[in-house]
Amino acid sequence: MGGSVRIGLLGPVEVWCGDDQPVDAGGPRQRTVLAALAVDVGRLVPVTTLIDRVWGAEAPAQGRHAVHVYASRIRKVIDRASSGPRDGALLSRAGSYVLDLPPDRVDLARFRSLVTGAATAGNPPARLRQALDLWRGEPLAGLPGEWAARCRDAWQRQRADAVLGWAEAELVRGNARAIVNDLTDLAVEYPLDEPILAMLIRALHTAGRGAEAVDRYGRLRRRFAEELGVDPGRELQCLHRRILGSDPLPVR
Repeated sequence: MGGSVRIGLLGPVEVWCGDDQPVDAGGPRQRTVLAALAVDVGRLVPVTTLIDRVWGAEAPAQGRHAVHVYASRIRKVIDRASSGPRDGALLSRAGSYVLDLPPDRVDLARFRSLVTGAATAGNPPARLRQALDLWRGEPLAGLPGEWAARCRDAWQRQRADAVLGWAEAELVRGNARAIVNDLTDLAVEYPLDEPILAMLIRALHTAGRGAEAVDRYGRLRRRFAEELGVDPGRELQCLHRRILGSDPLPVR
């Protein structure tokens, strides 16, 4: 990917040129237009779709004109970041725009490709770790609007699923210690998500930190009771009993 214009959505919306230097992508509204194009990199995006993604129900009367103005500015950003005339472009076609870049120049598309390919890869943990390392923080950070908020929530869930997949693969290889910190951070983001909590408890126990695993279960049981009025699910309860009985945990 080096040596070519790249676009980042998995964090603040950014554009980088070939030497990995950032190029000014403009203000929040312009970066929202860029993001609305980049999520469909290589595909036509109708102007009406762009208006809906950027403004939603609050679209201005001159929304179509505004999109054309922002597109003109984004075209200049892409041109400045490109290493040559064929490196990348924003094209206009029949009431639509297309960000004409290879998909792997957009970190979101590359993330999804790596996650999808991990199932058949020779080293799934490495491929999933590579995908997770593309994240730079909250996706679409600072962008306004309902569309950005929906994307943010959906993509963060995809990241959580990728962390779980990576952790499972590392656990199978006996690398429990390597996954505890990432799972602990994820549990902070999703404090009532049972698959995440179960994976964390498994990792703690397998890494030789059984007392922490038991303490973690006790705390989450209290939280479930206080916030949901229920006990943890069957998987977590069985996991707890196995740990108390010092039984080896099954490797899936």
